[in-house]
Amino acid sequence: MMADMHILRVGTRTSDLALAQASAAAQEIVDADPNLEGFEIVGITTKGDTDRSSLSQIGGTGLFTSAVRDALLAGECDVAIHSAKDLPAADHPELSMYFPERVSPHDVFIGHTDYRGLPYGAKIGTGSPRRAAQLRHFRKDIQVVDIRGNVPTRIARIHDDLDGVILARAGLLRLGLDEGQDLPYEVMVPAAGQGTIAIETVKGSPFEQSLERIDHATTRLEITAERTFMTILGAGCTTPVGVLGESTGKTVALHARYTGEGSKIEIRRSSNNPVKLATDLAEEFVKRGVRV
Repeated sequence: MMADMHILRVGTRTSDLALAQASAAAQEIVDADPNLEGFEIVGITTKGDTDRSSLSQIGGTGLFTSAVRDALLAGECDVAIHSAKDLPAADHPELSMYFPERVSPHDVFIGHTDYRGLPYGAKIGTGSPRRAAQLRHFRKDIQVVDIRGNVPTRIARIHDDLDGVILARAGLLRLGLDEGQDLPYEVMVPAAGQGTIAIETVKGSPFEQSLERIDHATTRLEITAERTFMTILGAGCTTPVGVLGESTGKTVALHARYTGEGSKIEIRRSSNNPVKLATDLAEEFVKRGVRV
């Protein structure tokens, strides 16, 4: 443990959403550790912030996180704060990862009408291959429009050329926005880690003890199952795969869906061993022909 009071240096992207979630998480860490007297933000620009190409073109794995991790490993910050869904599925060998309590993992529809009453050929905006694939399976007539940008920019497209957009409920909540309809999991299974903040520090650093104070056991069980599934499957941010772990006590229920061209594979199973559950589920997807 740190002998003296310390200002926590927090590495994060500089978008409004990233800064909001980093500040909230950092304050939670400071409040839980009497050896921390405050925090300061270390803003970092990532490739995902500068390259506005489609995620399917530039690849999503590490796009919003690699530069932040590099800064952490270089000693420019004490902890790095990410959206868990943006991280590569496999853990970094030099970093420890912790999870505050998860908020809603739902995807949200924001548009002119109820999502069930969209007109034929409706134009729906999303930059996520997972969301796009599940939208097309839900309604084959829907036209998916690839969009990037911050949350207000994407919402503004509804008043321009789109009938609706799909966003994450967690992101809206962190920005103080209460809009749209939560999409049921029958319509859209979330991304691995969605709704969860991941906080990393270098293994062996004194900040591991600080982060242990805010690590949420149930959230860790759920995210461990989701990330293990993605790792075994070899899937990333550009793979049309959704997976959601829900824990009640010691049991984790895992709901996974792959939506490919004209096909869908969906499995739900439960176990008290999240790693074995996720491994078995991923291997079943491979047996059924899923290739990523």
